[in-house]
Amino acid sequence: MKGVTSRELRSSAIDPKTAANLHVYPAPIVNAGRILKETESIVDAGLFDEVVVCGTASPELPSTEIIDAKRRIERVGRPEKQRPRNVVARILSQIAWSVAVYRRYSRSNVTLVNAHSVAVLPVCYLLSRRLGARLVYDTHELETETIASRGAQGKIFKTIERSLIGRCDLVFVVNESIARWYADAYPGLTPIAVRNIPVIHGTAAVPSLRDTLGIPSSALLFIHVGHITAGRNVEAILDAFAAESETNHVVFLGAGVLGPLVDSFAESHANIHHVGAVASNEVVAYAATADVGLCLIQPSCLSYKYSLPNKAMEYTFAGVPFLYTDLPEVSAMLGAAQESWMVPNAETDLADAIANVSPARIAAARAAIAALRIPTWRDEAARMISAYESLLGSRTRS
Repeated sequence: MKGVTSRELRSSAIDPKTAANLHVYPAPIVNAGRILKETESIVDAGLFDEVVVCGTASPELPSTEIIDAKRRIERVGRPEKQRPRNVVARILSQIAWSVAVYRRYSRSNVTLVNAHSVAVLPVCYLLSRRLGARLVYDTHELETETIASRGAQGKIFKTIERSLIGRCDLVFVVNESIARWYADAYPGLTPIAVRNIPVIHGTAAVPSLRDTLGIPSSALLFIHVGHITAGRNVEAILDAFAAESETNHVVFLGAGVLGPLVDSFAESHANIHHVGAVASNEVVAYAATADVGLCLIQPSCLSYKYSLPNKAMEYTFAGVPFLYTDLPEVSAMLGAAQESWMVPNAETDLADAIANVSPARIAAARAAIAALRIPTWRDEAARMISAYESLLGSRTRS
């Protein structure tokens, strides 16, 4: 993607002669994989002449980025160096940004608005009313049941969602577990599940982690891919492998706030390794060079419990069995054959789960994974596009 100048930005306002789709998300739009996948599929289906992704301004990023001939990112509002820490400041910041978004698009030819979080649902609703546009609530998680949706902020989010979700023309959620939750919470609502399946662009050629790290062929290599942050049982993984001999090794592939903790363990334990983040199209290939994956999300809120983590999909695409916590969507995807790989409590059960992994179990699990019908983004996008076509009352324009 390429940036444009402020002068070009002023001339990049949505053309009133075209039908435009506006996606609003309260972030700088840097790693917005789901939004970019959705908008690419929307463009491919020929549903709109223009697709604009609106995010927050950032001092490090251009105000406009061209994605392709029909898509662009527009960062609106006053750039903030850091996110406000207290709730009141965050609320005021969100209101100010929402006002900027409304002013920016209230005279545009947007015919469909996608609200990608509960925080932007009010401004998206007001824009839809002002423009006579359709409104889509396009959730990325169980919006009101996250770690952030607690206390005063949580009460505000719940009030917003309860007041406006019934006014949306479509509600997309990221899996069937969350769809059932919304259907139960809001009788009469029929959410449509569109899973956030990673797009795998071929098989990247990468060096073997075992060879790179000098791990003997007699040892099993476990891998943790993705952000090294809280809520993923990183400490439990480190403790489990620190207590081991060198029969089993673990490598963390990624970066995050707990990266320094991993580095400190790696310095004193020869079977713990840390490799920095790699390109997204290389993750699956690197995972395939390991024996077992680790997907130990802590179900500390309903949104996490009902999630289908990217790392679970990446391990599955790599054909690698993985230990996982009690995540219903992962269990549903893998089926009964993989139930023995579920770790009820990583803090107390992980060491035993690791000890029970053997080459024979790995081979059996690999065969079971190879027999799965693994979902693809193409499958999910087809369901999404069908819903749009029904809503818009016409087939594709292409």
